[in-house]
Amino acid sequence: MALLVRTKSWRKFLPDGFEIYNELHTILGKVISFAVVLIKDNEGVREGVTRYDSCHGCVHRDVLGRKAADAVIDKMWYPDLKLSEGFNYADEDLSENYAEYYEYYESH
Repeated sequence: MALLVRTKSWRKFLPDGFEIYNELHTILGKVISFAVVLIKDNEGVREGVTRYDSCHGCVHRDVLGRKAADAVIDKMWYPDLKLSEGFNYADEDLSENYAEYYEYYESH
């Protein structure tokens, strides 16, 4: 019996031209991977400011910097979070701290 991976994606709009793009992959309701990306729209130019994901098998946040040509300049690891917990944490964190993360992105 083949298991089907369900993929859901949606946007959450925040003040000041920010949005959070969520992508969630599940099998039988269990999270198997995700990405949660903070995006800033600067006059039609969309920039990825920071992102949480699980691509290394562990919840982590990629810290990006504009001066570093949008390169990953650091990774913050959350090894104690289950994938479902990490997904929820990422959405809450980006929703609350988007302005701080953008300020850091702008200065690095």
